[in-house]
Amino acid sequence: PVAGTLVDLKDVKDNAFASGSMGQGFAIKPSDGKVYAPFSGTVRATFSTRHAVGLVSDSGVALLIHIGIGTVKLKGTGFVSYVEQGQRVKQGQEILEFWDPTIKKAGLDDPVIVTVTNSKQFENITMTKPTGTTVQAGDDVLSLQIASTPAGDSTPINNSLTPDPA
Repeated sequence: PVAGTLVDLKDVKDNAFASGSMGQGFAIKPSDGKVYAPFSGTVRATFSTRHAVGLVSDSGVALLIHIGIGTVKLKGTGFVSYVEQGQRVKQGQEILEFWDPTIKKAGLDDPVIVTVTNSKQFENITMTKPTGTTVQAGDDVLSLQIASTPAGDSTPINNSLTPDPA
């Protein structure tokens, strides 16, 4: 959902995410502060601190997009949310924005962490690009298969589907 460098979830400096207890997924070291909906669906969770959002796709993928580690301490400073709980979003729609210097000035780490919070309902959750890869808008970075679907019927999770203006 954001441009930057792909990071393995295990390398994130937050044990809740790195251990996989928050679901399988990935992180991106951001090069841009704009966060886009990786699929069409519904906003299921928003936070007053605007540092995270929960989305559910039309096919049932529950995704948490969490900006930075410890960023809840910023109490929303440096973050803008463009969505509300219950709102429908379209793939590629900007949903959050953050100002990275605010995170770094506070001495916090800035990865954008993306986890499939209902990972147990899916099979074959795999990265489609190697870690360390620079990802751009529209790049597929994760694919998964609904456990009850025939083999080979997978749903790609796109990093972002909006052209990178840079």
